[in-house]
Amino acid sequence: MKRLQRLADDIAFVRGEIVRDPGHSRLFDENLALKLHNFYTGRERIFQTIATELNGAPPEGFDWHHRLLERMGMDRGDRPAVLSSIS
Repeated sequence: MKRLQRLADDIAFVRGEIVRDPGHSRLFDENLALKLHNFYTGRERIFQTIATELNGAPPEGFDWHHRLLERMGMDRGDRPAVLSSIS
């Protein structure tokens, strides 16, 4: 979680740099895209761990990403929803 918080802080910093120095926006955009990808991947790993530990296994198939997010938004009785509609 500390690594995700650090990534979130880095993302906020890069967004500020884009506003402050639009002349380097391409460099900042690429940096921001990589940080967002890493942030999402980190959260996805956490969700996969939750699905494995509490649900037996993460979803499979071509749309497993979508179904994993749907599952994380459900209150299942054995665990509360991990995501809200606002997330």
